[in-house]
Amino acid sequence: MTSSEDQEWAAASIDPSSLEEAKGAIVAGCRLFLERLDRLEGGLVRVRTAEDVNRFSRALSMYLLASLPLKSETCPFCIQHSGGNRCQGCGYAKTHGGRCDADASAFGQLIEAVYKLAEDLHKIRDDTSVFGINLDMGRERLKASIGGSREAAEMLMVAIPEAAVSELMEAKRGYIEAVLKALPADLIGSLEVEMSLEEVLAKLEGYW
Repeated sequence: MTSSEDQEWAAASIDPSSLEEAKGAIVAGCRLFLERLDRLEGGLVRVRTAEDVNRFSRALSMYLLASLPLKSETCPFCIQHSGGNRCQGCGYAKTHGGRCDADASAFGQLIEAVYKLAEDLHKIRDDTSVFGINLDMGRERLKASIGGSREAAEMLMVAIPEAAVSELMEAKRGYIEAVLKALPADLIGSLEVEMSLEEVLAKLEGYW
């Protein structure tokens, strides 16, 4: 894991304009995320069977993964250094295993783990062996997943305005962890999904 000294060195290389641009993108993403969570919560009234619980769990998990702030526009380092050979001067790359597309990159390894989890979710087909879940408990678990994700986004939005670079990266990491832990993996009934989720959480440790 990267030392706090290396993190502070990397953070010091970021211009205020790059930081503010990343903050703006994260806030915009959170607002859209919250709006869609409200719509998803409204859709729980259509969850009427155990099969619906399982399908909703998978769809919600895919949405939560797709909404994680891991795109370049949410990263002050990418905003300042992306394109051509500019990555060579990136403080994050120098302190976290290289360019984000390098095998040793902490970010690259995290992204690959997220892709693997999404792939495991996508390939699941309806299976009667996982449909024994209690319907009311399933609905409550889905509601809790949405609620936990909403709370994480609201906390991130509160933390962003006054955050310095390192604080922003820490807030993003904490937010991603909270959303991952809110995934209703227990309703999906897949050992592969559970193992892939644990791998994502493990790779997140090195993100910042």
